[in-house]
Amino acid sequence: MLAIAVAACIVTAAHAQPTPPIDPPRGDLRLVVFGDFNGPYGSLDYPAAVARTVAAIVDVWRPDLVLLPGDLVAGQSRALPDDRFPAMWAAFDLAVAAPLREAGIAYAAAMGNHDGSKLRDADGGYVFAREREAAAAYWRESHRLAGLDGVAVDDHPFAWSFRQGPLFVAVLDASGPVLDEVERAWLQATLRSPPARSASLRWVMGHLPLLGIAEGRAHEGEVLWRAEALRDLLRDEGVDTYVSGHQAAFYAGRWGDLELLFAGGVGARPLLGSSAPPRSVVALVDVDLAPLDVRITAFEPAGLTRLAADAAAPASIEAVGGVVIRSPRWAD
Repeated sequence: MLAIAVAACIVTAAHAQPTPPIDPPRGDLRLVVFGDFNGPYGSLDYPAAVARTVAAIVDVWRPDLVLLPGDLVAGQSRALPDDRFPAMWAAFDLAVAAPLREAGIAYAAAMGNHDGSKLRDADGGYVFAREREAAAAYWRESHRLAGLDGVAVDDHPFAWSFRQGPLFVAVLDASGPVLDEVERAWLQATLRSPPARSASLRWVMGHLPLLGIAEGRAHEGEVLWRAEALRDLLRDEGVDTYVSGHQAAFYAGRWGDLELLFAGGVGARPLLGSSAPPRSVVALVDVDLAPLDVRITAFEPAGLTRLAADAAAPASIEAVGGVVIRSPRWAD
């Protein structure tokens, strides 16, 4: 993902005075959602905002789980040499994964289109097979699943599931817009499994979103195919939230009965119909279980300042695919 405002984020991070990040009241379960922070094709470096965010996760927020909804490395280029793909994953490990492991913080990722696109050619082969092979080689090392419970590795790292305490998460291969009948059947069976049914809360994570909410990303190919039917499947199987990336725009919203958490990442696009400036975002999610109460706090990664919902986003978005209403879970 070549995000529009990455350069601005780097400059801001370089000149801003560090300020301690806010640590909101902690819930029974705490999550961080952070994705879409890769750089230009083949990049082995990350914006300074990534290091600041990882430091806040490790030193201040201390979540039970970090969800990474894709575009963690900068692949999806046929011009890159073969050895660049494992090098990019090694750079990701150094910058993000290793600090989380060393702090004892569990993390889980969905594959984005730049991590391992599922796009196929006319013969049915993967157009970006090298990216998928490198992603599989990196994520299938045993320690990548450290701290996660009840892992079902069906097609890890592309389609799999796990438990984290009271939370069940099914991870989709949404690195492209097509989720075929076999994949939808897998998802339904996974959500009906004993680990899912016994969980207090069920989430699904995939890179492409159900709806298009950002300028330049709100059209066919940038959202999941047959999204309304997928929303209905998730609702019928008791899913609370779908977490996605790719839009390079943060929004916590509701589409019917389903919560949608669009991860912002580093670099931002304007929201459709919004006059607010685009902002990079990392999201902190605190969950109380009895009664269920979910609180989402949005921060700009460069300065780790809090973003109030009213100032950062419209009350609703006429998205491509449907109308999404801002969730009351997003704290002001």
